[in-house]
Amino acid sequence: MLYSVRPKTARSVAAVAVSTAALTVLAACGGNSGSSDEADEIVIGFATSESGNMAPFDVEPQQAAMLRIDQLNEEGGIGGKTIRAITRDVRSSPETVGTAATELIGEGIDLLVTPCDFDLSAPGASVAQSAEIPAVSICAGDPKMADRTTLGDFVFSANAGSDVEGGTGAAWAADQGWETAYVLQDESIEYTKSAGAYFQATFEELGGEIVGADAFPGGDSVNIASQAARLRGLSPQPDFVYVASWNPGGATAIRQLRESGVEVPIVGPAALDGQVLLDIVGDASNIYYTGFACYNYCSGADSEDLDAFVSAYADEYGSEPTSAYAVLGYSMVSAFAEALADVDELDGPAVRDALAEGEPVDTPVGEVTYFSPTCHKIIDFPMSVINVDGGAMTFVTQQRLDSVPDLGDGNACAG
Repeated sequence: MLYSVRPKTARSVAAVAVSTAALTVLAACGGNSGSSDEADEIVIGFATSESGNMAPFDVEPQQAAMLRIDQLNEEGGIGGKTIRAITRDVRSSPETVGTAATELIGEGIDLLVTPCDFDLSAPGASVAQSAEIPAVSICAGDPKMADRTTLGDFVFSANAGSDVEGGTGAAWAADQGWETAYVLQDESIEYTKSAGAYFQATFEELGGEIVGADAFPGGDSVNIASQAARLRGLSPQPDFVYVASWNPGGATAIRQLRESGVEVPIVGPAALDGQVLLDIVGDASNIYYTGFACYNYCSGADSEDLDAFVSAYADEYGSEPTSAYAVLGYSMVSAFAEALADVDELDGPAVRDALAEGEPVDTPVGEVTYFSPTCHKIIDFPMSVINVDGGAMTFVTQQRLDSVPDLGDGNACAG
C-alpha cells in the first residue's frame, strides 16, 4: 500500500504550506517501491515550495497535480502504468532546489517538477539537464524556462509564459481602442521583467504608444509614492497603466496608485490573480489582468469543465482554490498523460522527445497544445481577461495571442 499524506483540509495557503521537508508523498493506491525501470509505474518528483514566499504559487498547483494523478490512477494510470509522486519542500530557496533535485533523481524519478518561477527552478532544472531527466516547471512564466539553449533541451514549463501574458494584455488593451500606455515595472524577478518587455513590444507592434515608464523593486515592502506622483503629474494622462508585477507587491502597488489619485485603467499579468488581490486592493475598480481561468472567486465564466475541476479540488482538500494557478498543475499532469501514453521505455531522452511532440491536450480551460520541438512551453493558451471592480472579479473575455514578438533575446517561442 502506498500512503498519501497530502493535506485534506486546506482552508488557506498558510495551512497547506506547512513544511514537510524530505517527506515522501506517494500519490497512488498500488504499484511497488522499486525503480521506475520496472514497467508498471511512472515516478514524478516534485521539488516545489510548500513554504516561503513562493508557496502561494506552488502549493495549489501541486495539490491540483496530485488530484489529477489520483484521477488518472483510478482510470488505470498512464498507458497502464501507475503514477507515483514524490515531493520535497524546497522552502522557496534556490539552493534547496538543486539539492532536492539531486535527491529525487537519486530515487529514480522519470520526471522532475520544479517551482513556479524561473529564478527558483533554474538550479533544479540544471541538475536534471545534467542527468538527462526532463524537468518541467509547474508554472514558471519567464520564457527562458522554455528556451532550450538557456538551461537545456530537457527543460520545460507548463505555463504559457510571461511573454504571452504581457502580449495578451497589450492585444486586449488595443482592442479597447486604448492608444497610450504607461509601464510600471517590478524589477524583483525575471517573470515581471519579461512581462513588461513583451507587453511593451506587442503594444507598439499594434500601433500603441508607451508615453512613460517607471520601476520599483517589488518584494514585500512596496512603496511607490514617488512613482505614483510622477505618473499622476502627466498631462494628458495615459489611456491606461500596465503594472508588470506579482502578488502581494503588485496588489499593493495598485492600491497605492488608486490611493494617490491615479484613476486610469490598470492592466497586469496573471501573477496578480487570486483572492489576495481582492484582499489588498479592497473596493478599487477599473483593474484588469490576464489570468489562466475564472472560477469560484471570479464570476461570469460559464464552464462546466472548470466547475467540475473546482468541485473535485474542494472535495479533495476541503476548500476551493484561491487562484487560477491551480488549473496549471492539473492540466500539466494531463499533458504528461497525453505525451507518455504510448512511451514504452521511460529513459530521459524518450520522455523528453515525447513531451516535445506537441499534442493537443483537453484541459478545464479548453484544448491547449503543450510544447514543441523548439518551444518548451504551452504554445497557445487562451488567457482570460478578468475585471476587478468594487471587491469582485468578473470574467470579461477569453483571448489568445496570435504571435509573440521577437525581441532579439533568443526566445524560441517568438514569431
